[in-house]
Amino acid sequence: MRPHYGVYISLAVVLSVALAGGGCDRRSGKRTYQEIVQSVPSQPSHPAMPMSGETDTSAIPDDDIHAFLREGQGGMPGPMAMTGVVDPQTQKMLEASVARPPLSWATPEGWQELPGSGMRLATFRSADTGDPMECALISLAGDAGGLESNAARWMQQVNIAVPDAPAMEKFLAAQKKIKTRGGFDAAILDLTQLQPKDDLESPSMAAAVITLPEMTVFVKMTGSRGAVLKNRDQFETLCESLKLN
Repeated sequence: MRPHYGVYISLAVVLSVALAGGGCDRRSGKRTYQEIVQSVPSQPSHPAMPMSGETDTSAIPDDDIHAFLREGQGGMPGPMAMTGVVDPQTQKMLEASVARPPLSWATPEGWQELPGSGMRLATFRSADTGDPMECALISLAGDAGGLESNAARWMQQVNIAVPDAPAMEKFLAAQKKIKTRGGFDAAILDLTQLQPKDDLESPSMAAAVITLPEMTVFVKMTGSRGAVLKNRDQFETLCESLKLN
């Protein structure tokens, strides 16, 4: 009996069409996605960079007379703290406080005078590199915080306990008073007097506060107690030589 090839071919075609149709009718299954949220570790904040016209207070040394702007009141941070940038009101206070009077002076023998920078009119250093000393000359408008507040801060800078009000008043009253060559009153604060006499290694300071019309001149010498004692006469000579041109 001869096989019916036509039947087989017809069945194959029908099956192929059925399979193809089934593939077209198959609906895609619903796909679901799970969103993975990965938290990025927070980056440490950095102080904002000062814009043009603002003052970058990081350039101001910690021993400057503007610490009252940095510290604020009652132990709270001042307007210059943390950010390194002052607000407009404090900026005006800062700019107004810097004075550039036509001062002249005589550099003491054995000292090296360096050009002024920032708020410093001049910087002086001793020739003794083994026990160095540095002296800064700064001029500011007004009273720049007053004698007592500056004295208290200077004591803290060299690890001297700030005395109570009566003791502070007594200390300030006992300090040497001189007249400069220009006829201005000057008070010389010798902080070595508040430290043990046999201690020559601890940091110490001598500072002069000179009152001029509408401004105050600060002369501040820092170094070891031995270096401050060794240069005390030259320091006083520098203070006495100050005058307006």
